[in-house]
Order: sequence, then C-alpha cells, then structure tokens
Amino acid sequence: MTRPRLFLVDDEEELLWSLTERIRIARPHFDVMTASDGLSALEQLTIDPPDLIVADIRMPRMNGLELVVAARRIRPSLPVVVMTAYPTHDVLEEIQRRGSIEYLEKPFDFERFITVVERALQRADDARVGFSGAILVQTLPDIVQLYALSNATGALHVECRGQSGVVWFERGAIPHALAGPLTGVPAFLEIMSWRGGQFSMEMMAVAPARSIAAPWMELVMEACRQSDERGRDSVESVEKGWTLVPPPPSSPPSEKPRSEDGPRSSSDRRKLKEGIMANIKDSLTKLDSLDGFIGACLCDSESGMVLGTEGGGPSLNLEIAGAANTEVVRAKRKAARSLGLKDDIEDILITLGKQYHLIRPLKGKPSVFFYVALDRGRANLGMARITLADVERDLSL
Repeated sequence: MTRPRLFLVDDEEELLWSLTERIRIARPHFDVMTASDGLSALEQLTIDPPDLIVADIRMPRMNGLELVVAARRIRPSLPVVVMTAYPTHDVLEEIQRRGSIEYLEKPFDFERFITVVERALQRADDARVGFSGAILVQTLPDIVQLYALSNATGALHVECRGQSGVVWFERGAIPHALAGPLTGVPAFLEIMSWRGGQFSMEMMAVAPARSIAAPWMELVMEACRQSDERGRDSVESVEKGWTLVPPPPSSPPSEKPRSEDGPRSSSDRRKLKEGIMANIKDSLTKLDSLDGFIGACLCDSESGMVLGTEGGGPSLNLEIAGAANTEVVRAKRKAARSLGLKDDIEDILITLGKQYHLIRPLKGKPSVFFYVALDRGRANLGMARITLADVERDLSL
C-alpha cells in the first residue's frame, strides 16, 4: 500500500514541529512534509506533489487561499484542509453542510486532526475528484468563505463573461457589493451565481458605501441554497473554475512580513526544529531537581500539542495530561474574558489528595505553558514556582 503523503503548511514553527512529531508516533505509515509559508510550500509541491495539504489560512508571502488556488492548478483534484482560528464551531458546521469546504478549527486536539485528515484521504480515494473535505475553489462562495475566515479587508474583483462585480470585505465582514445596476445583497447573490472567470483581491481597499448588514455566513449559505435550487454546481462549473489573477501593483502586502532575515531554507528550518527540541528537553530536565517531582511537559494551548516531556510513567501519562490541561487553560481564559478581567494568568494550581498539579503559561508566549506534577507530601510550591521562572528564562522558542 502506498504511504500517504501529508503536507503541513503553517507559519507557526512550534505547531509544525509538535504536530509532525505526534503524527510520526500515531501514524508511522504517513510521510510528512512541512513548510512555514505558502510560497515555499508551492515550490515544494510543484516538484513533489503530496496526497493532502493541511494549510493555515493566514500566512506570510503567500496566504492560504493563494496557495490552494495555485496548488489546484497543478493538481485539480488535490484535497486540502484549511486550518482557521474562526471561533464559532456551530457556524462552521452549518457552512460545511451547505458548501464544499471542510475546516479544522484552531485550537484543535490531535484526535480531531487525525479524524479530518484520514476522512479527507479516504474521500479522495473514493472520489478522485472534488469532495467535501477539499477546497473546491471552482465556486465563488468557497473563495468568499476563505477571505472572510482570514479576516481580510479589501475588494474582491470578479469578472465573468463580460460581467464584472466587486465584493468588499472589512475584517472578514461584507459591508458592500456591486454588480452592474445591482447593489448590496442582490449584487452579492448575483456575483455568487456566476460560473467560471477571474478574480483578484485588492487588499486594504475600503468600501465606498455600506449596503449589507447581514453576517457573511448567512450570505454564503443563501448563495449556496440558491445555487442548489438552480443546480448551478454542475460538472460544467467545476470544469470552468476560477482563476486568481495578480492584484493591482499598488496593493499593499496582505500578510505580516517575515523577519528581516527573510524566509528560511529547508535546512535552516530543520536546524531550528532541532534546536527547539534540544532546548525544550534541557529546560524540562532542570525540573527533575524539584522536591517531589513526578513529571513535567511543555504544551501549546492553541493546538493541544505536547511539545516535550520529562518524567511521568505508568501512573502519569504526560501526553494525555498535557493535552487535557490545555482545556483547563482555555476555560480559565474564557472565564476571565467573561468577567472582564484584563489580566494574565501567572499560574494555576490544582490540589489533589496526593499531588499538586502546577500550570504556568510562558510570559513571552502565553499560548505555551509548563505543566508540572509534584508529590504533595514532599513538594515545596514556593521553590517550584521560583524554579519554573528560572527555567522559563532559559527557554527559547
């Protein structure tokens, strides 16, 4: 059986590394490729196409939408899963029922990630053409969803068979649309009904008026509903597709810039990952000296990934404990927001009958936290907090 080739694309180096390591443990028959920006990813997949791309929507140099469109030019049936930080899971589920995009909502747990990936690979095997887990950029509602979920601001210019229209975005919302004599919602729905043509995004363009008050997801679902009624999502529309053309030269860059050193090469990224792994291991090893030490790990609360472990054993599975405690951190942050508390978490102490569990987010990167388990009968919480602060100063991510 051919080994599935999975391509992960995200500008968060730590997430790429932790996700890759867990895949290699949980699914050793997967081949995993990574890239930290869309342009590097496109260069790699042009030479060596994968079986599935999992890409973040917001990346430097080339964003997720541009990567998806370019990748499907190379291989039209290539399945893609988009990662997004859009916060409303119920809305995404409703959109998926009406459209053709499947999203992986951040933060996600590893089991959810594997489920989505394996379902996408299976559907690709079954269909060999577009499927609900792929990004079928042949339809405009899909393109609109991607721009909305990336919180884009700008003007989406659309041309089809001599017709032209514009849909404006403002931090993901759709305030205005024009299509010939039509304005507002009728203009938006008219544009969404067009089959095949060209589109371009003029980033940061400001809408000249406000003619739409409805949420973008309602607009997209209505466009999909009307399309279903007309039977417009036909083979003809899939074959025609949509072409992304370059934006006007005066358009400002749409994504955050890379560091002054520029994009990293594959060799540089590999060395960076190795350096991060070694630094995490060294930092966690220093916690061995704590009185009553049982085990510790470093976790990413956004993805639920465990970045490194030390100690533990049959009585304390650190992979499970670390992933589970991401829910504790998320819940506490949600509670603080609900209460209007404008403050950061310094640490969270959980006292059990025989153990202390101490959670400490990093000050420089609050999404990452230490989780430490201590024997309650021998532990010194004051020294544990001091040691964690010292270890954090030496940790580089």
